[in-house]
Amino acid sequence: MVSIEYSEAIVEVLEILQYSDDNIIEKIPKKLIEFWQRNKSTTYKPNLDHSKSINEMNLKKKTKSIISMIYLNYLCDNEEKNNIELILKDNEEKYQQNISNIYIKS
Repeated sequence: MVSIEYSEAIVEVLEILQYSDDNIIEKIPKKLIEFWQRNKSTTYKPNLDHSKSINEMNLKKKTKSIISMIYLNYLCDNEEKNNIELILKDNEEKYQQNISNIYIKS
């Protein structure tokens, strides 16, 4: 069982994938798509404007996270993946440093 937040995000992701090229969908493991199909919300009805880019759509935060995961794990090449991972690592280090500073000052 997944959270309501996640099951609603899955609905948005699946709707976006319906409007995506087949070559993109083919790169995503079928088992993952099947998992999403089984765990999507049956009540949530997204109102996505497909004339807009993904960046312009009013997507749930969890949807953006899932799309980022799809891109990082299945769509980008190794060089881009390494660059993204370096950025994520750097951001995490900055975040941890900020947390440390907050608690040390307290």
